[in-house]
Amino acid sequence: MSAERTIGPRLTRHAAARRVRARARRNMHANSRASNLIVARLFEEIAQSLEVAGQQGHRLRAYRRAARGVAVAPEPLEQLSAEGRLREIDGVGPALAALIAEFLDTGSMRTHDRLVQEHPPGLAPLLHARGFGPSGVQALHAALGATDLDAIEQAGLDGRLAKALGPRRAQELLAQLPELRNPIRSLRLKSAWQTAQLLLDLLDEPGVRPRRIEVAGQARRMVETVVGGVDLVAVAGEAGASALLDRMEALPNVARVVLRDTHSTRVRLHDGLEVRLYLAEPCAFGAALLWHTGSASHLDRLQALADARDLRLTQDGLRADGRVIAAATEGDVYQALDLPWIPPELREDTGEIEAGLGGALPRLIQVEDLRGDLHCHTDWTDGTESLEAMAIAARARGYAYMALTDHSRSLTITNGLSLERLEEARLLVQRLNDRLAPFVILLGTEMDILQDGSLDYPDETLASLDYVSASVHSRFKQAQAEMTERILRAVTHPLVHTLNHPHGRLLGARPAYAVDMPRVIEAAAAAGCAFEVSADPARMDLDGGWARRVRDAGGRCTVSSDAHSTLDFDNIWLGIGSARRGWLEPRHVLNTLSLDELRSHLNPRLRR
Repeated sequence: MSAERTIGPRLTRHAAARRVRARARRNMHANSRASNLIVARLFEEIAQSLEVAGQQGHRLRAYRRAARGVAVAPEPLEQLSAEGRLREIDGVGPALAALIAEFLDTGSMRTHDRLVQEHPPGLAPLLHARGFGPSGVQALHAALGATDLDAIEQAGLDGRLAKALGPRRAQELLAQLPELRNPIRSLRLKSAWQTAQLLLDLLDEPGVRPRRIEVAGQARRMVETVVGGVDLVAVAGEAGASALLDRMEALPNVARVVLRDTHSTRVRLHDGLEVRLYLAEPCAFGAALLWHTGSASHLDRLQALADARDLRLTQDGLRADGRVIAAATEGDVYQALDLPWIPPELREDTGEIEAGLGGALPRLIQVEDLRGDLHCHTDWTDGTESLEAMAIAARARGYAYMALTDHSRSLTITNGLSLERLEEARLLVQRLNDRLAPFVILLGTEMDILQDGSLDYPDETLASLDYVSASVHSRFKQAQAEMTERILRAVTHPLVHTLNHPHGRLLGARPAYAVDMPRVIEAAAAAGCAFEVSADPARMDLDGGWARRVRDAGGRCTVSSDAHSTLDFDNIWLGIGSARRGWLEPRHVLNTLSLDELRSHLNPRLRR
C-alpha cells in the first residue's frame, strides 16, 4: 500500500468490483445525469417551501432524503424510469417516483410549482434569523413580495423593509443577511463523501477533466461530522485552471458562487452545503493537499518544526530563503521536517508529531485486516434480507465469519427474538454453516440492557450463544448515575463480549445519553468486554477519541457494520476511519482475529 493512501470509501475486492462497474456507468452517463441534479434541486426546494409553510416532520425529511438519493444515483433518471427502477433510489417511494416521472414527461412538477409560488424557498434562510418563524416569514413575503434574500436586501435599501418591520428590526435583519447567506452547515461523514464523489464524477469530463483531484479537509481526516463544507484539491487539466473553475461553478447542483479567485472557488450547492475547490501546480500538489487537509493545530505544529529549521510552510510548499524545497508529495514535506508520512486520521495534534519524531507511529488498522463482521441483522427482526443472503454477502467480501446479532425479546418494536425463535435461528445457523463451510455464522445476539442493567436473556441462554453483544435501546434520559450503573452491570457480566454503540447517539438527530464513559471503559477493560466502533453512518460510535481511550485503558474494540442489509456491509470503511482516528492497530480489534482465535477469546470452552 502506498504510504500516502488514505481511507475514504475504500472497499473489499467484491465491493470494489461493483464500484468499478458503477464508476464506468457514471463516466458513461456523466453528461446525461443533469435530470438527476435538477430533480434533486426541485426536491430540496419543496422541502424548503414546506419549512416556510411551517411544516415539519416526516414529509419534509422525506424530500430531503430523496434529494440526496437522486443526486448520488449513478445512473440517469431517464434510464432508471425506463427500466422501472426509480424506487431503487434511496428515499424514493411511490409518491416521489410519480413526481420524478412527471418531471421526465413534462419538464416540471406541479407540486413544486405550487409550493414555491405560495411559499418561496429562497426565504427559508429567514427561519434562522432572530425573531422569525414561519408566520413572520410569510407575513414579510406578503408585505414585500420578496422571494429571496437579495430581494429582502433591496427592500432594506429602498426603505420598504423598515416600513414593514420598523426601522430597528429591519436593521437587525439586514445585519444578519451575510450569516444567513453563508450558514455553517454540518453533515454526516458518509454524506460528505457522497457529495464529494458526485462532484468528482461531474468534473471527470473530457476537455476540463483535472489531471488529479483529491478530497481534503475534515472528510479526509474521517471526522464523523463534517462542519462547514467539503474541500477538494486539484491539478488542472489541459484546458487550464480557469476552465476547471468555470466548470465547477456551472454544475447543475451549484446554487451560487460565494467567492472566486485565480486558483480557487467557493460554491454553495442547492442543499446549502459549501464546497471549496483549490487548484495547485503539479509540483506543489502534495503541499496543497497537506495544507487543505489540516487540522489547523497539526499544521501549527509542523510550522513550529519548520521555524526551528529556518523554514516556512505554505500551501505552495516548504520554503527555505524563498525557495521551495519540498512540495510534490505530502511525504516530501514530512521528510524535510524529519517526520514519516502521518496518516490524515491522526492529524489532530494529539501526539502524532511526538510519535513520528520518535518512530512510534502506530500501524493503523485497514479494511483488509478484518476477518469478519460482528454486528449483523436479518429480516427476522429489523433487517431487510435473509440470513442466507447476509451470510453469502459477507463471505463474498472475503470474510471468514459473521455474527448473527438480531435483537432480543424485549425490543418488540423490532420484532425481537423470543427464546423459541432464538432456537429456530440456532437450527437455521447450523444448516447454513453446513452449506457455506468453511464460512461460519456465529449465533449471537444484540441483547437489550434493561432499565436496571439486567440482561434480556437468562444466563443459561447467553452461555449457549457464540457471541453476546449488548446495547441500550430505551430509557435514554436516565440520570447519569443511573445510566452509568446500568451499563456497568452489563459490561462486567462474564457472558457479555461487547458493548454496542456505547453512547446511543444518532448524529444530528439524537444526543448521546448521559454516562460516565471513562468509568465504563475502565471497568469493561478490566472485565474483558470490548467496545464497538460502529460503521453505521448515523452512529459512528465510538468515535476516534473514545476508541483511543479504550486502547489506552488496555481494552479492545470491534469494528462492525451494524448491517441491516447486504449493502450496509459497504459502510465498514466508516468504522475503520474512526478506529484509525483512535490510533487502533489490528491487535486492538477483535474481528481481525482468525475464527479459531476469536472463539478462543470469546469462550475457551468453544475451542475447536
